[in-house]
Amino acid sequence: MTLPGSPTPPRSSLNRGTRSPTTTPEMEALRRRVWQQQGVVSLAIEDIHDPWLRQAVQNEAVRRWGPRQQEKNHGR
Repeated sequence: MTLPGSPTPPRSSLNRGTRSPTTTPEMEALRRRVWQQQGVVSLAIEDIHDPWLRQAVQNEAVRRWGPRQQEKNHGR
C-alpha cells in the first residue's frame, strides 16, 4: 500500500504484480529459443491435434512427473 503522492516503489523482478502477462508471441519465441538452445520441448496439450500423439505425450508426462493438479470444486 502506498500513500497518495508518494513515490512509486522501485521495480523488481521479484515483485510479481508489476509485470504484464506474457503474450502468445512472446511464449512462442521462448519455446523456440529453449528448443534450439537446450533441446527442451514445451507443448500445450490442446495444440496437439492428433489424438494418438496427444495421449502418448500425456502418458509420458504423467509417468515422469505425476498427474496434473486439477481444480477440485466439482461444480460447487
